[in-house]
Amino acid sequence: MPILSGNEIPIKENELDEIAIKTFLRTLEILGGPRKLILYRNLTWVPTLIEACYSVVLRDRYMKTETEIAEFLGLTKQTIRNILKSDPDVVLDILEDEMKKKEIRTHVAGGLAKLAYKKIKEELGL
Repeated sequence: MPILSGNEIPIKENELDEIAIKTFLRTLEILGGPRKLILYRNLTWVPTLIEACYSVVLRDRYMKTETEIAEFLGLTKQTIRNILKSDPDVVLDILEDEMKKKEIRTHVAGGLAKLAYKKIKEELGL
Protein backbone atom coordinates (compact mmCIF):
# COMPACT_ATOMS: atom_id res chain seq x y z
CA MET A 1 0.00 0.00 0.00
CA PRO A 2 1.56 3.33 -1.03
CA ILE A 3 2.37 5.89 1.65
CA LEU A 4 1.79 9.45 0.49
CA SER A 5 2.13 12.88 2.00
CA GLY A 6 2.44 15.94 -0.16
CA ASN A 7 3.99 15.59 -3.61
CA GLU A 8 6.25 12.57 -3.07
CA ILE A 9 6.48 9.68 -5.45
CA PRO A 10 4.22 6.80 -4.34
CA ILE A 11 6.14 3.77 -3.16
CA LYS A 12 6.23 0.89 -5.61
CA GLU A 13 7.19 -1.90 -3.25
CA ASN A 14 8.75 -4.16 -5.90
CA GLU A 15 10.87 -1.28 -7.17
CA LEU A 16 11.77 -0.23 -3.63
CA ASP A 17 12.86 -3.77 -2.75
CA GLU A 18 14.90 -4.10 -5.94
CA ILE A 19 16.75 -0.80 -5.44
CA ALA A 20 17.31 -1.42 -1.71
CA ILE A 21 18.70 -4.92 -2.37
CA LYS A 22 21.05 -3.61 -5.07
CA THR A 23 22.17 -0.90 -2.67
CA PHE A 24 22.71 -3.47 0.09
CA LEU A 25 24.78 -5.69 -2.21
CA ARG A 26 26.88 -2.68 -3.14
CA THR A 27 27.47 -1.94 0.57
CA LEU A 28 28.79 -5.49 0.90
CA GLU A 29 31.17 -4.82 -2.00
CA ILE A 30 32.39 -1.63 -0.31
CA LEU A 31 32.99 -3.62 2.89
CA GLY A 32 35.07 -6.17 1.01
CA GLY A 33 32.40 -8.76 0.34
CA PRO A 34 30.22 -10.97 2.53
CA ARG A 35 33.14 -13.22 3.41
CA LYS A 36 34.87 -10.32 5.11
CA LEU A 37 31.81 -9.88 7.35
CA ILE A 38 32.08 -13.55 8.26
CA LEU A 39 35.82 -13.37 8.88
CA TYR A 40 35.44 -10.35 11.15
CA ARG A 41 32.39 -11.96 12.81
CA ASN A 42 30.28 -8.97 11.79
CA LEU A 43 27.16 -10.71 10.55
CA THR A 44 25.12 -8.67 13.03
CA TRP A 45 25.77 -5.70 10.71
CA VAL A 46 23.42 -7.11 8.06
CA PRO A 47 20.13 -5.85 9.56
CA THR A 48 21.60 -2.39 10.23
CA LEU A 49 22.89 -2.15 6.67
CA ILE A 50 19.53 -3.23 5.24
CA GLU A 51 17.69 -0.67 7.38
CA ALA A 52 20.08 2.02 6.18
CA CYS A 53 19.66 1.04 2.54
CA TYR A 54 15.88 1.18 2.75
CA SER A 55 16.03 4.50 4.63
CA VAL A 56 18.27 6.14 2.04
CA VAL A 57 16.18 4.89 -0.89
CA LEU A 58 12.90 5.93 0.77
CA ARG A 59 14.27 9.42 1.42
CA ASP A 60 15.95 10.02 -1.93
CA ARG A 61 13.79 8.11 -4.40
CA TYR A 62 10.41 8.47 -2.70
CA MET A 63 10.97 11.73 -0.77
CA LYS A 64 9.66 10.29 2.50
CA THR A 65 10.08 12.14 5.78
CA GLU A 66 11.94 10.73 8.77
CA THR A 67 8.61 10.00 10.44
CA GLU A 68 7.22 8.20 7.39
CA ILE A 69 10.37 6.12 7.00
CA ALA A 70 10.37 5.23 10.70
CA GLU A 71 6.74 4.11 10.51
CA PHE A 72 7.29 2.19 7.28
CA LEU A 73 10.33 0.31 8.63
CA GLY A 74 9.20 0.01 12.25
CA LEU A 75 12.21 1.94 13.55
CA THR A 76 12.50 5.01 15.73
CA LYS A 77 12.60 8.45 14.19
CA GLN A 78 15.99 9.03 15.88
CA THR A 79 17.46 5.93 14.21
CA ILE A 80 16.29 7.20 10.83
CA ARG A 81 17.67 10.66 11.60
CA ASN A 82 21.07 9.14 12.48
CA ILE A 83 21.12 7.15 9.25
CA LEU A 84 20.10 10.09 7.07
CA LYS A 85 22.45 12.63 8.64
CA SER A 86 25.49 10.38 8.16
CA ASP A 87 28.36 11.73 6.10
CA PRO A 88 29.45 9.30 3.40
CA ASP A 89 32.77 11.15 3.02
CA VAL A 90 33.92 10.21 6.53
CA VAL A 91 32.48 6.71 6.66
CA LEU A 92 35.37 5.04 4.87
CA ASP A 93 37.80 6.56 7.37
CA ILE A 94 35.78 5.17 10.28
CA LEU A 95 35.13 1.79 8.69
CA GLU A 96 38.40 0.08 9.54
CA ASP A 97 37.96 0.85 13.26
CA GLU A 98 34.36 -0.33 13.14
CA MET A 99 35.42 -3.65 11.60
CA LYS A 100 37.82 -4.24 14.48
CA LYS A 101 35.17 -3.37 17.09
CA LYS A 102 32.66 -5.77 15.49
CA GLU A 103 29.99 -3.13 15.85
CA ILE A 104 28.50 -0.81 13.26
CA ARG A 105 26.64 2.32 14.27
CA THR A 106 23.70 3.63 12.30
CA HIS A 107 25.63 6.65 11.07
CA VAL A 108 28.29 4.37 9.55
CA ALA A 109 25.62 2.15 7.99
CA GLY A 110 23.90 5.25 6.65
CA GLY A 111 27.11 6.54 5.12
CA LEU A 112 27.76 3.17 3.47
CA ALA A 113 24.21 3.07 2.16
CA LYS A 114 24.57 6.57 0.74
CA LEU A 115 27.82 5.68 -1.02
CA ALA A 116 26.30 2.51 -2.44
CA TYR A 117 23.01 4.15 -3.44
CA LYS A 118 24.84 6.91 -5.30
CA LYS A 119 26.52 4.27 -7.45
CA ILE A 120 23.27 2.34 -7.97
CA LYS A 121 21.45 5.54 -8.94
CA GLU A 122 24.08 6.27 -11.58
CA GLU A 123 23.88 2.73 -12.95
CA LEU A 124 20.08 2.71 -13.09
CA GLY A 125 19.79 6.28 -14.34
CA LEU A 126 17.55 7.36 -11.46
